[in-house]
Formats: sequence, structure tokens, C-alpha cells
Amino acid sequence: MTTRHVTVGVDGSLIAVRALDRAAEEAVLRGAVLDVVYAVPDLDEAGPVLASATARVNERYPGLPVTASAFEGGSVQALARHGRDAALTVVGTRGSAASPACSSAR
Repeated sequence: MTTRHVTVGVDGSLIAVRALDRAAEEAVLRGAVLDVVYAVPDLDEAGPVLASATARVNERYPGLPVTASAFEGGSVQALARHGRDAALTVVGTRGSAASPACSSAR
């Protein structure tokens, strides 16, 4: 049996923080684990961003189960892999006048 989860991509930007907040809200509503994913060229770079994201969620949503993982490579591949069985995948957007965070339900 697969644990129900909401996946969110982060990169330390303000838009990613907004996506993180929205994903956490959705995880609470769905009774799901929040899966925070950061795609980087070097895994050694991921620690501070993932720690900050996890701390933010823990502070705002105490008791919400959170997993955080780094993925070496591109964000599309990381989100496709981690979001494959997700109830919802949330991503931020850059350089668009559209909504600050967009999401796609499965």
C-alpha cells in the first residue's frame, strides 16, 4: 500500500516558498504526507534549502508528516519521479504573469 502524499518542488525562491505553503495546506486537507523535492546539479547544495523548507512547514503545520529529498538532475525528472503516485504535485513558476503557483491534480 502506498502512502498518500502531496509532492512539491522547491529551489529556495519566493515563488517556491509560496508553492511549499500551498502544498502544505493541501497535504493537511487531504490527510497526506508532504514530499518536498529539490533538484540540484550537486547534492551537497541541497541541505540548506531542504532544511529551511522543512522548518517552515514544521512551524506552520505542526504534526504534518514531511519528507525531504534531493534529486541530482533536472526538476522535471525529479517531479515526475516523486510525483508519479502523488495525490497532487505542486510547482512554482518563474517569469510568468500567471498565478504565482500552479498545481496539477492526478
